[in-house]
Amino acid sequence: MINKGDKAVCVLCSGTVVCRTSSVKRHFETNHRSFCEKSEPEQKELIASTIKDRNKQSTCMFKYVSKNCHTSAASYSAANAIARHGKPFQEGEFLKEAWLACAPSLFDDFDNKYKIIQRIKDVPLSRNTMKDRIFKLAENVADQQKNDINSAPFISLCLDESIDITLNRHV
Repeated sequence: MINKGDKAVCVLCSGTVVCRTSSVKRHFETNHRSFCEKSEPEQKELIASTIKDRNKQSTCMFKYVSKNCHTSAASYSAANAIARHGKPFQEGEFLKEAWLACAPSLFDDFDNKYKIIQRIKDVPLSRNTMKDRIFKLAENVADQQKNDINSAPFISLCLDESIDITLNRHV
């Protein structure tokens, strides 16, 4: 088991239990009966190999995420430009088509031209992706504004009385 706050995570099945000796023991006796029947050296070897396999998986996931980090960043940049100019969400697909049309001649003298073109193809710019990205950007801006307002030492409001001239009354 690996301690994660007030929970214990099983290295064999990723199940979580409360960090109490009785709960951990019950988990192993219930879910890993064959493990409990093995000798102590066999148990240690099994746990070590399981942890090693999990570390390999997390390393592979990290490589995958870092590879896609560039395309996600580009996708957010495109979404930001689309939102700033008030364009429809499907403009992302148009952007990708335009980039791909320009790329062969623009990067003709680059050694990694095909890698660049592939990276452009990998950028997620579909209508739904643009919609999600723009909503996330707007949510982020709203959160930043709330944090800024909440962290301000004081707030000043300027109010003005207006008069509705059609009915000649104060609003």
